[in-house]
Amino acid sequence: MTGAHGRPVLLAAAGLHMVTQSALAPFYPALFRAVYGVGSLAATGLFLVLCQVSAVAALPLWGRASRRVPLARLVTAGQSAAVLLAAALVLAPSYAVFTGVSVLLVAAKAVVLLAYPGLARSHPRGVLPGVVQYVAVLHAASVAATLLGGVVVSVPEPRSALLLLALLEAVLLAACLRVLRPGADAPAGAAGDAPGAGRAAGGVWRLAGYVLLTAVAVYAARPYFTEYVTGAGASTGTATALFLLPHVAVLALLPAAERLRARLGGRLLRHGMLVAAAGLAVQAALTDPGWLAAARLVFGAGLALGQVALDERVIAASGSGAAYSVVAVGQTAGLLLAPLVATGAATAALWAPLLVGGALLCALALVSPASPVRPDPLRDAVPAPPAPPAPGRFVGPRAVPAPRGLPRTPLVGPKGRAGAGRTAAHRGEALSTVVLPAPAHSAPEAERAPAAAPEAERASKEGNLP
Repeated sequence: MTGAHGRPVLLAAAGLHMVTQSALAPFYPALFRAVYGVGSLAATGLFLVLCQVSAVAALPLWGRASRRVPLARLVTAGQSAAVLLAAALVLAPSYAVFTGVSVLLVAAKAVVLLAYPGLARSHPRGVLPGVVQYVAVLHAASVAATLLGGVVVSVPEPRSALLLLALLEAVLLAACLRVLRPGADAPAGAAGDAPGAGRAAGGVWRLAGYVLLTAVAVYAARPYFTEYVTGAGASTGTATALFLLPHVAVLALLPAAERLRARLGGRLLRHGMLVAAAGLAVQAALTDPGWLAAARLVFGAGLALGQVALDERVIAASGSGAAYSVVAVGQTAGLLLAPLVATGAATAALWAPLLVGGALLCALALVSPASPVRPDPLRDAVPAPPAPPAPGRFVGPRAVPAPRGLPRTPLVGPKGRAGAGRTAAHRGEALSTVVLPAPAHSAPEAERAPAAAPEAERASKEGNLP
């Protein structure tokens, strides 16, 4: 999987996966009613639930397969199946066949989620910029999905949208076949476990639960937001613009994520969740379009910080696609539970899902561990000054910083007494060998005793000793 060319292809695959999963959601009721004569909303709800369950079931299987098969080959295989299944959707003769084919399509496309750790680690500037790039692609895809969904609903012939989907999947497959080659210049972390991934297995499960609850909190506020705003007197266009504002705020704040990460360290996750919770709480309390717009922007800003901080911890703990499948299952399960939570809360009031999401994010912020950023020992460590040598003792080889102009080839100093006290360079370090003379008044008694022995012997022979 080439690092230079494979990254755009995998990012495009992830973005298209998000678009197809989100953009077609408002399109399904019109499709089922126009093509199959099924107008029940329960049929649409069952369809969406089965698709999410399919993703939850398929991700562990893809994760186990990634332990033996290169991820590039799995992504290509999944994309090949997606092209055939997307074409089969156009020809599906009934609602039941359409549902079955869609379930298989979601299961085939789920493999692209396992490429996230490799994408984050293969970024030229490090893991955090890789996470920021991936989050930016997903939110840009969400904006495109919302706009595309509005267009799709107004299409006279619903099947034409499905044909466009099949064409997009075919173009992406051609890119996969051309660029993704297993074992050729694979990006770091794309295959195999990262060092220490086995020791972090427990952390992966904890983070999977955290990701699940975060998905429930964020996505439970989505299904009834437009109805909540239009019920307060706003137009459909205003409701759509307000719906998109958090994604716009995320895209606007992501360039500053690295600076904020350096300033806040491990507290970035907690601060981001609290800011997002405050934005949801204000939306539940006020319906004025101006206040709603401000609250939506605050919610998006907190979501950007919280998602970057959480994904950074996930990538550090998961290590490989196989381990990341646990977290992906948690996220998909959260997407499955979010509509159920939203529907249960909306039976009380349309603003209740917003308040429930805000309360859940606040609780998650309070229990999230704040892990401070550890300085880089190779970059920030300051060597301690060497201790002064004992007088009269031999000072062994001591590593001192080599001058910039010193050659890297080993220089062998002369042997024997003639070479004593000279400086030799070996592998870019200067090794100093120095013999310090010992003054008489400071020499230890053991060193002065041999010198005094001849005087004592001569005095005893001459009879001068008492």
